[in-house]
Parts: sequence; structure tokens; C-alpha cells
Amino acid sequence: MIHLPPTRKILCALGALLVVATALPAIAPGARAAARRPTIEDATVSQAGRDLVLTVRTAKPEALAALRPRPDTRRATAAYLCFGFAAVKGSAATASSDATGTAGAAVADGGASVGITETRLCLGGPKAHKRAGLVTVDSAEKPLTRASLPARLKRPQPDELVLSIVAGPDHPSGLVPGHYRWRVLAAGGGCKVRRHCTTTWPPSGPRALRLRPVRAVGCTGGNAELVGSAATERKVVALTFDDGPSEYTERFLDVLREKEVPATFFEIGQEMPGREATMRRILAEGDEIGDHTMNHVEYPGHGQIAGAAQRIKAYTGFQPCLFRPPGGAVNSTVVATAGSLGMKTIIWDVDPRDWSLPGTSAIYSNIVNNARPGSIILMHDGGGPRDETLTALPEIIDTLRARGYGFETVSELLGNKMLYRPYH
Repeated sequence: MIHLPPTRKILCALGALLVVATALPAIAPGARAAARRPTIEDATVSQAGRDLVLTVRTAKPEALAALRPRPDTRRATAAYLCFGFAAVKGSAATASSDATGTAGAAVADGGASVGITETRLCLGGPKAHKRAGLVTVDSAEKPLTRASLPARLKRPQPDELVLSIVAGPDHPSGLVPGHYRWRVLAAGGGCKVRRHCTTTWPPSGPRALRLRPVRAVGCTGGNAELVGSAATERKVVALTFDDGPSEYTERFLDVLREKEVPATFFEIGQEMPGREATMRRILAEGDEIGDHTMNHVEYPGHGQIAGAAQRIKAYTGFQPCLFRPPGGAVNSTVVATAGSLGMKTIIWDVDPRDWSLPGTSAIYSNIVNNARPGSIILMHDGGGPRDETLTALPEIIDTLRARGYGFETVSELLGNKMLYRPYH
């Protein structure tokens, strides 16, 4: 055996490492390994109320951070996992696409594309659990729009992903009720030849989906309880409007829609006839309707509360779960009566006394200076001239939002849910 000096041993070891290093491919600084192409085992698309639920099962657990939420599928190196939706030619979704340019592509009954666009909802990116990518493409795969939208992503099993989004004409997805063909597209693995990069599922071709219109039919949480604010540390408040519907209500809705803010309207039964369309718009835009008695009487009996609830149900199909006593006049009998009808009694903790017409500045200052996390803010859209409140509303929303506040309906603020049901 030949014994080498320690210095010679070190030099030999370094030489061996140099040989190995020169045999490895060069890696550019900051480069990362290409994402593996997802292998789709199964996928489903279903509707649950307002939610479109997309489920995909893969051969191996997918690293969402390696997937691009807004991919350009023309690029061979793009790694993505997307659900594609194309509206069937002649369906209501195609008509909406023609009018707005945002819905899916028209396709023949056999699934072959005949033009316009495909809408793709893509999983991945650093915010994958609360946002999805939205890409629309033309028939040449050219991206027409790229955006992101609110979503909920869960992983019930390591190899299963469930994405839920709110669909409908007012949602950024642009997926309006109608007939669609859908498929799943997956790519990755550092592909170099574009036509070999993407796999689609199912292999037999796109599957059919009928996205049905939905409407609010009720809400949870209606019980014999009196609430004036929510016990929460979240910086969120509920805007509420009393004494409508009125000739002002549509203009209040215009502001709320422009600002993308929901609200709760407590309505009087005697004011409802002739304004059924306004009431339906309230619900269609994600706002909530509560009961404010038939004739705005204080300490109302069963008939006053039940009568308004019955009229709301008859005009909109919505069963209210919230009741507000006129003037805030409440006792245990009123709370128990409302509870027996499936309604929680709601008062408030911020009152600008806008009914007294104190001026736009006073209404604004009172609200923004007194709002706290969980506040229920009282305003009026009926019962008199409401120009002051209407003028103050945009600035109220802007100021509270700038201070970090979000907005919810009363039911949402209290941790309850609106209930939706498909129809037609």
C-alpha cells in the first residue's frame, strides 16, 4: 500500500471534485428547477348555490407555488393547472359574451371551438389559497385578459385540490348562467416543443356544464337574540339603511355597487308595493333585506312583524332572518316575537341621526368618528328626503376603507351566511 502525505491526499480529493463539477450542466444564478407537469387523475365541476366548485385529483401532490396563476400558454416553459370554460353556441352564456366580451368561447355541440374566447381559472402562485388566476384566450391561445379573483382553495387530501369561486354576471370571472364545455389543462417540466407541452383532461374531450342562475332565499342565524354590534377584533363594519324601499333606494344601490360594498336594508311592508324590482336588485347585488314592520310602529306585535316578512318573501322569494324595531324601541316581548318568526333583532351602535337632516358633514363626521370593529351603522334610504345621506355615503366608505375597514352585511358580520338556491 502506498501512503500519501496529507497534502497530496487533499489535492487528489479536490481534483476528483473538479472532475465531477465539470461533468455537471451549468446552472445560472437564481435559476430553479422546472416545475413537473401535473398528471390529472380525475376532475369535477359542480355548482353549490352561488359557488362554482372545481375539484382536481393529481397523481402526486402539487406544489402550488411552482404553478403560474396567469400563464401565457403559448410559452413552452409555462407551468400551470387551469380549468377552461367555453360557452356552448346559442346558450345564454354566448349571448352574454357577445354583449360584454368577457364570457367563454362559443363552441359547437361536439366541443370544437368556433371562435371568441375560452375562460380559464388557474391554480397556483403565492396567494393560491385565497385567489385564483383568470385568463381569457382567443382561438390562437393569445391572452386577451389576465387578472386574479377572490377564491377559496382547500386540499382535503394531499393529491386533491378544491377551488371555489362565486360565479354570476357581477363576478369578475364573467361566467354567467348558461351551458358550457369544460376541461382541465396542465403543463410543466421544462417542455421545449409547444405542442408537446400541454395535456388536457378528460382525454375524450370537454365535458358539459349547465351553470344555473341562483337567488338568495334566506339566511342562517335567525333566533330570539338582541344584537347592537358584533364582538370582533376584525376591522369590519355593517352599513344598514332603514325605512325603504323608496325613490332613493336605487341611487343608494348605485353607490354601493360602484364602491363594491354590501349593505343591509331594513324595509317597511307598506313601502314595498311597486318597488319589487328594487327589492330583487338588493338581493341580486349581494345585499341583504331585513324586516322593519308593516307600518313602522314601535313595540310591534306579531302581525306587524310577520306581515312585512311575508311581503318580502312574496316579492323576492327571500325569507328574512333579521328584524329591526322602528326607533330602536324594543323589549323582551318584541325580541321573542321576532325570534319565533326566525329573526334576530338588530339595533345599532353608530347613529348619525340622519333622519333629522343634520347636514352631510355632520352625518359623515358622526359615522367615521364613531365606527369601531364590529359596528352596525344606522342610516336611512327612506322615510323622507335622503339627499344628505346619499351625498355623504361615498366619502364615508372611502374614509373607512382608507382606515383599514372592510364591509359586510349584518348576517356576515355576525358570522352567519346567506342561503342561495338555483332556479330555472
